[in-house]
Amino acid sequence: MAKRVLTAVVGIPLLILIVSMGGLVLLCGVAVVASIGLYEYTKVVNSDDKINISIPLEIILGLIMLDAFYFAENYVLLSLLLAIVIMTAKDIFKDSININNTVYGLFGLIYVTFFLGHLLLFKNFENGNWYIWLVFIICFATDTFAYFTGVTIGKHRLAPNISPKKSIEGSIGGVLGSMLFTGAYGYFLNTRFDTGLELYHFVLLALVTSLISQLGDLAASMIKRQFAIKDYGNILPGHGGILDRFDSVIFATPVVYYIIVLMTQN
Repeated sequence: MAKRVLTAVVGIPLLILIVSMGGLVLLCGVAVVASIGLYEYTKVVNSDDKINISIPLEIILGLIMLDAFYFAENYVLLSLLLAIVIMTAKDIFKDSININNTVYGLFGLIYVTFFLGHLLLFKNFENGNWYIWLVFIICFATDTFAYFTGVTIGKHRLAPNISPKKSIEGSIGGVLGSMLFTGAYGYFLNTRFDTGLELYHFVLLALVTSLISQLGDLAASMIKRQFAIKDYGNILPGHGGILDRFDSVIFATPVVYYIIVLMTQN
């Protein structure tokens, strides 16, 4: 617990600084997180003898995609197509009939870089940096309330083969907690500027995103179970690796972005 608190003491102010400054600072922050995440993911899947993904290539392709998100968002899908072509060609020219490298490599790019890259699209909103906090508030509130609810009254296992400690009661508690905190944050935003959103919009956003963020948590655990590891890394004391801490954020980011797009267009 002491290590987790220490990581929070250092990490939260750093996160506040990066999100508040936005722009190229945010791009660099996302690039660092995504690069470490891709490294952790690739190291894990490469533990299987049938998989041999090039870590430098995976990270380079990920950085190209992030640059597209920030500098030329209309070319994001082109950057993904480029990754598909390069990874497929790499195995073909090696005369390899093993498709695992291409499949797992592309999944890593989509899972880590494409999803997280949506953080860079919040600049399209007026006061976009304030909306980014919705991602973290929903995810952190979900994690916190799910943990304490599960410890207190959790009896029915949610997905015992994937994450034995998670409970249905904890999941519900996480959703309710995220709705409460997001509603409060939505009220705060509406006192600062015209969001164009009602309070119930923020509550609905939390409901949907909280559920998706929990899927992200379970997806990360599923990969760990598949490759028989406990944590993705140890860069964050008390938490493990970047993917152990940002698993729910990865899934939640595009969900928050697109829901806000839909809500503000109506």
